[in-house]
Amino acid sequence: MPSRSRFHKALLTGKTTHAALGGRKPSFYAVSTEDRTIDPDLERFMAKRMGATTIEVKASHLSLISHPQEITNLILQAAGQAK
Repeated sequence: MPSRSRFHKALLTGKTTHAALGGRKPSFYAVSTEDRTIDPDLERFMAKRMGATTIEVKASHLSLISHPQEITNLILQAAGQAK
């Protein structure tokens, strides 16, 4: 079993040669504007880089708990069942 420090190093230094979806499938992302765990600007950057359909929720890191309807709607949109 790798040590904890090796696990973290691998996360920071590992490289992907091929994206899992290869850019063929749409991506969806919920930016939590009050997130203090992941900077919202970083969330926006990641969403833009993946070309995601994005919503912004005025919530902390656990927006799926504090804003379940908005997150459910995004999941339904991703599943092609948007209301």
